[in-house]
Amino acid sequence: MKLRWLAAAAVLMAGVSRAAYAAPEMAPPGPLLQVPPDAADPLRVFVMTMGPGDHPFFRFGHNAIWIRDARAPSDKVYNFGTFRFDSPKLILDFLGGRLNYWLSVSPLPRVIGEYRHENRSILIQELDLTPAEKAELRAALEVNARPENRLYKYDYFLDNCSTRVRDAVDRLVDNGLHRSALGPGRLTLRDHALRMTAEPLWLYVALDLVLGPNVDRPIDRWTEMFLPGELARGLDTDVGTRRLVRGQVEIVHADRPPTLLVPPARVPKFLIWGVVVGLAIFALGWGAVRSGWARVPFGIVVGLWGLATGFIGSFLVYAWMLTDHVVAHRNQNILLCAPWALAHVVLGVGVAMGRPGATRKAFALAAAALAAVLLACVMKLGFVAHQQNGPLIAFFLPAWIGVTAGLWWLRRQQLPG
Repeated sequence: MKLRWLAAAAVLMAGVSRAAYAAPEMAPPGPLLQVPPDAADPLRVFVMTMGPGDHPFFRFGHNAIWIRDARAPSDKVYNFGTFRFDSPKLILDFLGGRLNYWLSVSPLPRVIGEYRHENRSILIQELDLTPAEKAELRAALEVNARPENRLYKYDYFLDNCSTRVRDAVDRLVDNGLHRSALGPGRLTLRDHALRMTAEPLWLYVALDLVLGPNVDRPIDRWTEMFLPGELARGLDTDVGTRRLVRGQVEIVHADRPPTLLVPPARVPKFLIWGVVVGLAIFALGWGAVRSGWARVPFGIVVGLWGLATGFIGSFLVYAWMLTDHVVAHRNQNILLCAPWALAHVVLGVGVAMGRPGATRKAFALAAAALAAVLLACVMKLGFVAHQQNGPLIAFFLPAWIGVTAGLWWLRRQQLPG
């Protein structure tokens, strides 16, 4: 279960293109699409921004480039967020940070039908491009979509479906989009990620755990456009003497709450949960002193706690040392979830059986884990790269205090004399 959570968090920023299905033709919605075709300029270029969906993979939204050719007539949607769900190497590539995505081309009705079926909004923005720029974009996308050119190594923040659309547009306007977005960003990469995954809680926690300090540095508006919604806002700007977006309309409206503008403030709640967990585990240790039978649930809880935290810590070490997930490197949350806590799985059995040696060793490992959490607190003084993990510290600090105190109390009663 924990592996599923962490693996999902490591890849949920993927803009995923799902298998399409038959969808009815749509009448052109709104006056933007009812503009009569221009015989001298038959091409029209739209950026499509799809809102978040229910599945964890779809929480960040998606986008694509739609090109309408009045001469053909044709409506092609160029989608950089495609990968194989049935790939035999999918999980290994996911975990290793070496997953390949590609540019696919789909008919417009299929795309609209798919996102309408998933109750996901679609905003279209028509770009004010010259005939030459439109022709250049279509030619570049067609070349990019060829089998020998379409693959690219996906990066959740730096090279995804949104940044590929952003860069394609920016090249057409001589980097004018980039120059317009050099101001400071509104949030950090972590803040954007957490506001988009505020619910369900397990997804929020898993993502917060796997992200390291690289996502807590200040960024500019250009970098914020890794999110489709931020790109849609960024496109509506002046580039030289023209407004890049000449018009926009929502062609599919989703019946779902809007996404949060900032991540939820959860330090107080996490602190309360940490205190509750810590007190509960300490109470079990206190009860184990007075009843031999109470040692059994206490030992089981110590073992389960060690399994959960030790596995998480070991996974974070793996993500740092053996994968290409740069955003997971140098993760200070390893100090909150000590990998050596896995030993509590075995030692918890000894605690349950009333073996003083097992209790002594379990206490020593818990005390070391508590010291690691305290080190994470000290690191907030700023002598290493800042990592925004206050809510997680608020939970793990009292929880580890409870585990350590419970084992200390039991060990103290087991000492001879």
